[in-house]
Amino acid sequence: MAVNPLLSVYRANDPYEQLISAILAIESQPKLDLQAKKAEQERLKGVMNDFDSKLSALHSLLKTLTDPLARPFQGKSATTSATEFTVTASDQAALGTHTLEVKRLASADTRISKQYTSSGSTLRSFFDTNGAQTFTIRVASPTDTNPNNRVDIQVTVNPTGTTDEAILKEIATAINNAFQAAVDAGTIKSDERAYASVINETSSTARLSLRSGKTGFTYRLEFVDSAAGLLAALELNNNALATGTGGGQVTFVGTSETDSALNSQFVLDGLTLYRDANRVTDALTGITLEFKQVSTAPAEFTVAPDIEHIKAQIEDFIQKYNDVLTYITGKSNIDGVTETRGDFAGDPVFSGLRFTLRNEVVRKVSGQPTEGPHYITDLGITINDDGTLSLTDEDALLQAVRRNPQAVESLFSGNDGIATRLLTRLEAFVATGGIIDQRQDSIETRIRRLNDRIAAFEEQLARREEQLRAQFARVQETIALFQGQQQFLSGFLFGGGTFF
Repeated sequence: MAVNPLLSVYRANDPYEQLISAILAIESQPKLDLQAKKAEQERLKGVMNDFDSKLSALHSLLKTLTDPLARPFQGKSATTSATEFTVTASDQAALGTHTLEVKRLASADTRISKQYTSSGSTLRSFFDTNGAQTFTIRVASPTDTNPNNRVDIQVTVNPTGTTDEAILKEIATAINNAFQAAVDAGTIKSDERAYASVINETSSTARLSLRSGKTGFTYRLEFVDSAAGLLAALELNNNALATGTGGGQVTFVGTSETDSALNSQFVLDGLTLYRDANRVTDALTGITLEFKQVSTAPAEFTVAPDIEHIKAQIEDFIQKYNDVLTYITGKSNIDGVTETRGDFAGDPVFSGLRFTLRNEVVRKVSGQPTEGPHYITDLGITINDDGTLSLTDEDALLQAVRRNPQAVESLFSGNDGIATRLLTRLEAFVATGGIIDQRQDSIETRIRRLNDRIAAFEEQLARREEQLRAQFARVQETIALFQGQQQFLSGFLFGGGTFF
């Protein structure tokens, strides 16, 4: 409800209102104390949330470092100076050097018809004599149970065009529509379909071109001709290479993966291999080869530990570990000059955690190879006076990784590894219902109780204000009555009045 401004002005200048406000201000001091305590708990809540965030970040990284599937220290990288191919390595790749020579790139199976005069009527005469034609194009559609599975796509053509080029375009459209229908029906995948088009070699000639969706001998095109031999008439199913104005194969299809020019051919470590594609993932475990062009000579590629990735993992560990340790230290300080204490000062739980973390990081890791590394300092990491870590000797880290990456990994993730030990120590803090949750719950409980006390005190103050207003109202009534009597007596005594 809106407050009358005149009433506000009156109350502001009313001595009784001023007195009520002064009394309420004095009696509100306990409420202010409660609000200050609540603000302090809210601040402590923020501190605990910040600490929880830093602990959780370190805990999450430790889980990754000790995950037997992730194995971040087992990253591999492959390098080569060759431009004819690229190579990438996964964690499963074996270390070593290999030679590779790209002999041939994989290509799609392309067939062309014989050359027609665009304005000719040869095809019109064929269809006028034989009517509509239905033929089959067979394409590969491998499955998990049958890698050699092939699917027949039937194409029916009954053109209305009068010229050879127009009819070739109708044949191309019929082929494309048949394959699209097969894709839409889920009979084949979209990348397994074939594509037909009409090519004009000159302004007056045309050919039908048919191309497989994927490269390699597996995805070669096969044909079953129509009853009247349309494909034979087109020379599209000619099993020989097309020459001159004739039709046939653009690239020699062959009879197997070893003699087909559709497959890529490469020599790996002295062995000649053939694949359907220019991207090869199954020649070497964990290695992906991508062929760009034919080689002029064999080239080497080397698989080695991904040192930059491993270094990044260790630097991430150092940062997150330091964040936790620095936070605990900063919140545990006692300033003798200002006589202020950090939020964790004197708390044995957090001082104990700081000691435990430092101890687990610096002590020897058991079960390591004789040549090490045995300590975190063996990786070129310095332990500073405040317990934080610094990578001060990158060469020592790189040498340790090159010498034995598995030993570097086990220094962190082994049964007695640094990350394993720290992870165990942090579980009690970050687990659901753990120490951090308990501390946060306690703070929330105190905040709720303070809110309840503040609300109760506000109700008490409201009742007190009503009581004071009632008391002062009675005082004002008494004063008004007294003033009225005083005026009456003054008028009687000094004005010559009479009672009768």
